Amino acid sequence: MIAFSGCQKLLDIKPVNSMMPVSVKDYESILIGGYPRTDYYFNTELMTDNAYANLNSGNAPAKAHEPWFVWASSMLADGVKTDAYWGALYKSVFYANTVLDNFATRTPLPEEKELYEKVKGEAYALRAYSYFYLVNWYADVYATANLQLPGVPMPLTAVDVNVNTTNNVRQPIGVVWKQIVSDLNEASVLLAGKSATSRFRFSANTVALFKARVSLFMGDYQAAIESATAVMDASPLTDLNGIQAYIDSKNSPSQAFTYDFGFIDTDYNKEILFFTGGKANNNLFYYNAAAFKPTEELLNLTKRYGHLTDYRQYIFESWGIPNTIDGITKGLTMYCMYATQSRDSYYIGMKASEAFVTRAEAYARTNQGALAIADLNMILQKRIKTANYVPLKMADFADNDAILKRVLEERRVETAFDAGLRWLDLRRLGKPEIQHSYKNGVIYTLKKNDPRYLLQIPPSEINNSPDMPVNPR
Repeated sequence: MIAFSGCQKLLDIKPVNSMMPVSVKDYESILIGGYPRTDYYFNTELMTDNAYANLNSGNAPAKAHEPWFVWASSMLADGVKTDAYWGALYKSVFYANTVLDNFATRTPLPEEKELYEKVKGEAYALRAYSYFYLVNWYADVYATANLQLPGVPMPLTAVDVNVNTTNNVRQPIGVVWKQIVSDLNEASVLLAGKSATSRFRFSANTVALFKARVSLFMGDYQAAIESATAVMDASPLTDLNGIQAYIDSKNSPSQAFTYDFGFIDTDYNKEILFFTGGKANNNLFYYNAAAFKPTEELLNLTKRYGHLTDYRQYIFESWGIPNTIDGITKGLTMYCMYATQSRDSYYIGMKASEAFVTRAEAYARTNQGALAIADLNMILQKRIKTANYVPLKMADFADNDAILKRVLEERRVETAFDAGLRWLDLRRLGKPEIQHSYKNGVIYTLKKNDPRYLLQIPPSEINNSPDMPVNPR
């Protein structure tokens, strides 16, 4: 309905060949075009402790990925002014604002009212979602001491896109988070009771899950518990014991998940509530000889009960044999969530298990250890082979800190490579030191509380807003 192309400015968008939308249905078409259709987070996985470089694979790391893995001062190549992540997210903001601007003065026809509310609710959710990632990529973490620090520019209208291309101001972190909460509350009211359209669009359930995520990041643990509970009631976990018959039908476990059949192609797919960010086929970590791989530390978290007792091991297991050429070139890990040949797969933006680990963490952080353990058991009972499953109990943990540690480990496994959450979690969990071994054995270190935990404001924005503060380096 409206076509846009890139420009070297804040939103990286500019109307160039438009037809005037008229009906609510027209604006629904606009909004659908505003959902992110390309990667806007996956490269951040390279900055985490979930990734290592397997330089024995024979495949050289792509030059564009190297700055992320070594935490360069800027992730952009020399001479590149625009940041694709910044541009993609502000494009979504612009589309959402376009809808909200029109709907602010529109009185829908009776037969349009339900669709009007649905599209308006999605627009609020999309704007909140975009600002959540922007403020988490380019600004410091949400904390009382940080609320007045620079956040990100926050246009709330698309009336004149050119107004939002020069002399922009980074709104304070607290202001941005307040707007995110406000938009999600609006979305919740508007989408309540309405059926989901597709897993590529926001619904009442995915907005509830996103509210749980936002509340957890803001330390509002009671709100996180309430929102997560609503999602858990609506979206139960898949019992992965159900995939055993499929695995048994193969000649060996190593043949269960291949280039034609990924873990996501099992009933596990039912847990995924929101797909986002374009095709996940051929992602950074998939191939058995890829240059970047999941860490053995991540794989080992799936082996607490022994080899092949936790079905999540199949997601990260390469079946490479140590101390052999095969084991060296493959490494011991790969990412088998997606297949690559026979069908398109899309990145996971939200799934049901996030609600379970979110509520468990909120319980642990409010000293409700027994409830946190109960949530962990609900997860593990669906992940561990029935014959090997042993429920956790309070006596297994020395104190509440030990319970929280276990919760965070389960969260790490459950959300690995989903929605950029590991990088965001590392930020909110104290910005720990991380080390990456790279070419010629050089060790790169991201120090604790390193300023590089913030991505840099792109040169295109600095050129157009010269008074805007950049992030320290």
